[in-house]
Amino acid sequence: MNQDITGLLSKLNRLFWMMTVPALAFLVLGYLLHRMGRPISPPFNNLRGWGIFLLILSVVLGVALPILLRTMFNRRAVRAKHVETADFESHQVRLVVISISAAYVAGMAYLLLVPNLYLYGSVLVGLYGIYSAIPQERKLKGEMRFYGMGNK
Repeated sequence: MNQDITGLLSKLNRLFWMMTVPALAFLVLGYLLHRMGRPISPPFNNLRGWGIFLLILSVVLGVALPILLRTMFNRRAVRAKHVETADFESHQVRLVVISISAAYVAGMAYLLLVPNLYLYGSVLVGLYGIYSAIPQERKLKGEMRFYGMGNK
């Protein structure tokens, strides 16, 4: 089990940093362009509409979809009474990718100069998506134990 966790943890850490560094760079670039007053004009010039769309998209990617995926995986695992290591690993990778994607949506909100309410909501959800995707050994051990993977 320890070999499974260390391998999975290193893979998730590598993926986490490969996705987080560009996302943070994109957020910083968007912030700098926003502060300099050089945003990109969105198509159809409907800033409020784009702001609402990007806020909802970031909430779906950063909060709602990871919860839905966890619930579906849990339901399937409980019914099967056994979880393969490969399935668990792909589930964890999927959660990291989807959660961090919210930060890219927040970067788009910065670039498009949407109204502040939607902009800062998107940024908060994007940062939460990054935070929730941080791989932790304790969390992985608990989930593996819960799914009966630690008895090998």
